[in-house]
Amino acid sequence: MADKHLIREKVLRNLNTIDKVEHRERSIKLAEKLFLLPEWNQAKVIGITLARHPEIETEAIILQAKKEGKTVLIPKTFYPSRKMEFKKMDSSHPLIKTKFGILEPHELAETVDKDAIDLLIVPGVVFNKAHFRIGFGGGFYDRFLADFKGETVSLCLYEQQIEFTPESHDKPVSILIEG
Repeated sequence: MADKHLIREKVLRNLNTIDKVEHRERSIKLAEKLFLLPEWNQAKVIGITLARHPEIETEAIILQAKKEGKTVLIPKTFYPSRKMEFKKMDSSHPLIKTKFGILEPHELAETVDKDAIDLLIVPGVVFNKAHFRIGFGGGFYDRFLADFKGETVSLCLYEQQIEFTPESHDKPVSILIEG
């Protein structure tokens, strides 16, 4: 069994070969499947990342959530603790680009307790049939999910589906939307 690093690199290489227009169209189709879920419809507070290619695009999801009056939260990461918290996405506090080139909420944006998050849309690079994921290697979501009680969902393309054995600290997502 290849280790997580090798699996992650292989899948990222494959994702980067997908035409960008096709990738966007497939991301939108996954989002449309998400919008049909009762977990989406019942959720008032959504946690989601601001995706960067080749991740599944999240812009359409964020726009739909705002259109439906949902509170949109995005993660802010902390180093070296590798902890993460979710803050309200709002126009009064501009997003800040981290040293890794990721857009994150301003430190003054309102932090929301993890227990208030109804639905967390969890990013990942690789997923197996049991809904376990391999992320980008930072461990932020693994730590956050350890005691998260809300619903979790991930969206993935078939190119991201590879069987692997999860580690003891890994937690599966509740729902995996495939396409």
